[in-house]
Amino acid sequence: MAKRNFKYGVQFEQGATALEIEMTCIRKGVGNGLAFHYEQMRRLLWPNLDSHRWHELCLKEIRRPNAKLTVLMGPGSSGKTHEAAWNYLCEYFVFPEETCVLVCSTDIRGLKKRVWAEMSMLWQEAKDQYSWLPGYYLESSLAITTENLEDVGVDKRKVRDMRKGLYGVPCEEEDQYRALRTFIGIKSPRMRLIADEASLMGPSFLKSFSNLNNNPDFQAIVLGNPNDILDPLGRAAEPVGGWSDHMEPSKTEVWDTSFFGGRCVNLIGTDSPNFDGPPDEPPKYPYLISRRNIEQTEKAFGKQSFEYYSQCVGCMKIAGMTKRVISADLCRKCGAHDDVVWLDNEPRVKISALDAAYGGDRCVTGHGEFGRDISGAIVINVFPPVIIPVSANSDNPEDEIAVWVREYNQRYGIPPENFFHDSTGRGSLGTAVARAWSAMCNPVEFGGPPTARPVCQDMWITDEETGARRLKRCDEHYSKFVTELWFTVRYTVEAKQMRNLPRDVMEEGCKRTWRIVRGNRYEIETKQEMKERTGQSPDLFDWLSILVEGARRRGFQIARLENSETVVQGTDWLREMRTKSRQFRRSTELVEV
Repeated sequence: MAKRNFKYGVQFEQGATALEIEMTCIRKGVGNGLAFHYEQMRRLLWPNLDSHRWHELCLKEIRRPNAKLTVLMGPGSSGKTHEAAWNYLCEYFVFPEETCVLVCSTDIRGLKKRVWAEMSMLWQEAKDQYSWLPGYYLESSLAITTENLEDVGVDKRKVRDMRKGLYGVPCEEEDQYRALRTFIGIKSPRMRLIADEASLMGPSFLKSFSNLNNNPDFQAIVLGNPNDILDPLGRAAEPVGGWSDHMEPSKTEVWDTSFFGGRCVNLIGTDSPNFDGPPDEPPKYPYLISRRNIEQTEKAFGKQSFEYYSQCVGCMKIAGMTKRVISADLCRKCGAHDDVVWLDNEPRVKISALDAAYGGDRCVTGHGEFGRDISGAIVINVFPPVIIPVSANSDNPEDEIAVWVREYNQRYGIPPENFFHDSTGRGSLGTAVARAWSAMCNPVEFGGPPTARPVCQDMWITDEETGARRLKRCDEHYSKFVTELWFTVRYTVEAKQMRNLPRDVMEEGCKRTWRIVRGNRYEIETKQEMKERTGQSPDLFDWLSILVEGARRRGFQIARLENSETVVQGTDWLREMRTKSRQFRRSTELVEV
């Protein structure tokens, strides 16, 4: 009678190797769980690899039940790339006929140096031990295919050849979505995606997830060093409660993400497994970040620098995001993206705005309306902006724009007196609009000093000359009119008076920083400073600021703000008045001689 081959309480074929047993357990879903059997498979394929608590944590999260998205965020030299590469390579070995793994990075150079290099090295080492493992390496194609296909360049790969195997995908920064377009139509039973250096990819990259998710079984691992809460890594890793509710961790943490119902593993460099041993001993894991790495970076850049947080700590520096004009959390908590329900039989005022450009920036127009909603509050409802297609070779771009906005406003029933346009350095545009449509259109000059209007309806100060309590003026709060325009949008959001704010418009507002200048006044960075820092011009948010300015000129008022500054200003004046009252009483009291 043949001897039965039992392991993990399961019977296997006589003569099955240890590797085949682990692969069978994964394939059939039996034994001690996916994480356990993938780890056993890893030890058999690459017996020289280490195991430490970061590795165990990443494996546990990637192989959790019903995993859809796993974000591995942390500093450099934290093993993120390795954890993603070996996991999906093992899955391909187990399911070679039904698995397609897309391995993405910013460009071909990045792929060859990082994630694809790790993937191909591990594949070769495994094949050297077990020649029967699937896969044919095609160097020029950046591919490992299940079938022995012709080796062609990356740009000549055929869709029909990509239903199974592993493929390196360069996502050029100027057009991230186009790089994945080749794969959008592929239908694979097990579609897997590794997105390396995600913080360096553009915002359109994450749009591919919804289409790839149409495959029967889609999972993704997103990797990167933290940079900004609005880049693809920051959006993929955003906690369910928002970044503002998530303090900067000092220890490695895991949390649920709002994007794709995923999980984020935040590996904290100062919590590296190399810190588990005595400080005077060499690091146990030379490839992981160590005390010496952190000390060198701190000495070169400082402990509060971006380089230190990104490359040594590995967490989002939320405190560094506070000096942004608006934030995604603020907009979410104040209902800026929510739909509006208008109060019946209440009049509404339609307005439109134009941020004109014909020298490289976008020419943006669009409209909104304000009125009383069902709660009785006065709110502004914003419709998505439109980019005016201005011909690059046009001799009269002002006339083209003028005709375009005339037709747009007439289509939506907006009178010329409710149309507002940027006139900064564009005196001829107003003439063109007047000639093509009406002289009743309203210019808005971004330059110059702020106005003497109240900042809002409840920001109170004590007048230095009269001692009376009054509303704070914009020229006391801001240094320039452009700052007033942008912060007026913020206060509108903060007062919960903004509705249907488009997210792409919001994201531009989140990127512009501000500072305090002489006189304790607010001042936003210049457009040129923002362009140099982010590579982006804030055309959409400039348009929104003109729209809100137009609403203010037509009677819209910013109501009560729910922020600490307003509360402080509301109590300071009471203390000051109480002190003055006591001083007055003492000055009139009789003094014994």
